[in-house]
Amino acid sequence: MWTALVAIVSDTRHGLATDSSGSISNGNLYYFSWAGLVTGVALFTSYLKTIHGIDLAGELKDRALRLENWVYLGMFGLIQMGSSARLFDNHCGVHNNNNNALLGENTELGSVSFCRKCQLGVALGVITTIASLIVVALKIGMTTSSSGGDTRSLSSSSLFTAELLTSGMMIGSEAVGVAFITSQGGPGAPLNNLYYSTWGTLFTSLVLVASCVDDYSSAKD
Repeated sequence: MWTALVAIVSDTRHGLATDSSGSISNGNLYYFSWAGLVTGVALFTSYLKTIHGIDLAGELKDRALRLENWVYLGMFGLIQMGSSARLFDNHCGVHNNNNNALLGENTELGSVSFCRKCQLGVALGVITTIASLIVVALKIGMTTSSSGGDTRSLSSSSLFTAELLTSGMMIGSEAVGVAFITSQGGPGAPLNNLYYSTWGTLFTSLVLVASCVDDYSSAKD
């Protein structure tokens, strides 16, 4: 329910918490909707742990190193993709451009540059989400595998290399995304879901690379 509420409240078409440009127009409604979603997830995980003995937070932390951060990266990528796609649908295309002109809205919203930046956001969100899902699946598969020591060690080394390379590429791509998407006239320039998710993916990628470098340095010592 809270997921649907956040989606409706953040949609520029409804004008509830954001205006036509995607900027937050009602901070209380916007932030408390997200707070309600986070609280609902926390209560659900607490219920699973108390009633059924399923500790999701503990599993993410203990199952494999950096697994929790990869899950967060996938979530940010999913929000980035969805927000970019929604802004593109709302403001790009001949029909929407005509509506914007008739309503006297900011012409930057339907410009070629704006729409291409929305497409960039969708592409980055898709890549980030898919890459995160692949790494999460590999890490879970590694921890549940019962293969021999040498094979397991080789697989762990390959997965570590894949993590380092993937998170490094995410930093490069999301740095480009931050530069274009959150720049003046971009879909993520106002404070909105796209702004926060774009910066969130970059920050999480930096945390992942820092963790990998730290592990590599510790292994050498």
